[in-house]
Amino acid sequence: MVTKPIEDIVKALKEIVDNNGPNYLIDEPFQVYTELIRTGNADRKTAAALLHLLAGGLLENADPGNDAELLSDSIRRECSINKRMADRLAAILYMLYSDDNRRKWHRKEKEGLTQFLNENFIFDWKGFAVWDAGNGTVDCHYEARIILRPTKAVSEDKELVQLLSKNPFTTKETICDLFSKRLREYLDYEFEYYCTEDDYYQPVVEDFGSNLEYDLKQWSEENGFEYVSCEGDGDDGGYEPKFRKGWY
Repeated sequence: MVTKPIEDIVKALKEIVDNNGPNYLIDEPFQVYTELIRTGNADRKTAAALLHLLAGGLLENADPGNDAELLSDSIRRECSINKRMADRLAAILYMLYSDDNRRKWHRKEKEGLTQFLNENFIFDWKGFAVWDAGNGTVDCHYEARIILRPTKAVSEDKELVQLLSKNPFTTKETICDLFSKRLREYLDYEFEYYCTEDDYYQPVVEDFGSNLEYDLKQWSEENGFEYVSCEGDGDDGGYEPKFRKGWY
């Protein structure tokens, strides 16, 4: 079996931490092992020994950046690993948790949130609903470009807090996706309700704009944003009668 260079394994582990946060090695040791094996960035013996170390909780109670020799002794004692492998694991962790890497990780914490709070939240929405009069239907469409401004209250959003607790390196793009999904679901529901509320009168899709502005202000207040602007327009495909089979 080919033994992978320590530097390659450290590089792979650093990438995992960079993408998933500083606690990922502790919280998801088997996923770390699987990723190392899948990508071929670590040989099986080293990856298995690392899994044993992480799953055993040693990393939670040790300072891997303190002293490689002391760390090796601790690994041998706690994990019952021979000196050669213990030294190898200690060298990997010592390099991974270097002062330089720790400083970079510290600066990166909640960087995505800071970026998100300092920019407008721009969301392009396309709404679709069908008004059904029983003997015919109307396809309703509305498109809008929405601009909202995040406030500090966004930082207290429960779902976002949970996301950042799991991975403080969560990117601005991921946070945007979180609120985009939430806003899309909200507007889709409101548009569906607007278009199908009355069974007897065809909705005037072009007039949805006034409702949309009200809905956006309401959503913004409830989710920690300020309403900035909304530009949009709607249309329908015209009334389409339903023809029963056999009609002429």
